[in-house]
Amino acid sequence: MRGETVRTRVTAIRDVAREVREITLAPPPAPVEFQPGQWLSLHLPVGEHPPLVRAYSLAAPSSPSGELVLCLDMVPGGLGSGYLFALKPGDEVVFQGVLGNFGMPEGDSELLWMARYTGIVPFRAMLMLLNERVTTRKVTLLYSAERPEDLPYLDELTRAAEEQSWFELVTTVDEPAASWAGRSGAALELLPELVGERTELTPMICGKREFVRPLRDFFYERGYDRRAVKWENYD
Repeated sequence: MRGETVRTRVTAIRDVAREVREITLAPPPAPVEFQPGQWLSLHLPVGEHPPLVRAYSLAAPSSPSGELVLCLDMVPGGLGSGYLFALKPGDEVVFQGVLGNFGMPEGDSELLWMARYTGIVPFRAMLMLLNERVTTRKVTLLYSAERPEDLPYLDELTRAAEEQSWFELVTTVDEPAASWAGRSGAALELLPELVGERTELTPMICGKREFVRPLRDFFYERGYDRRAVKWENYD
């Protein structure tokens, strides 16, 4: 299926943060096997030379139903996101995939996830999978955005941290509201506190380059093997 285009339809739409939307697709004719952290390449009928090809991470792991869940933000003036935000249940979607290597490492090493804004999408799928497995693997998520309303799935993640002893959530925003109970400031500023002197963590980072690179370099400078630091940027 990697090289083929597949047609399916939208079955559900919901907003999960300010200008962030989740789109659920009906099961394709043939089952799609994938790992959390992978993505689909959507072929959109817009632009001067359609299709316009855009990649979006899967926001939930494989399920018995076969549905596929995507999550994306509205990019001001963006042809792709503008088209996708106008979709309604029943509309057709064409994609190619599954693609990507940003998967969760096997084993039981402690994971430190770092995400900004919609960089949370692959980690949300990984967390759902770990919940299904009834894991005891220690996972810490450092999650940042400009404002609290820009944190997709925040309620869901907060609930998971309350219910699962192995999952810790650390949230930080650039512009905290008066009612904000999390941290404020850049994620990079919190890393020395979270990491300490440990070298056995498996760092995983997802977001735009300006977010990913300083955090990635933090671990390189601490002596982490470059192959041990997992990262993905989407711009």
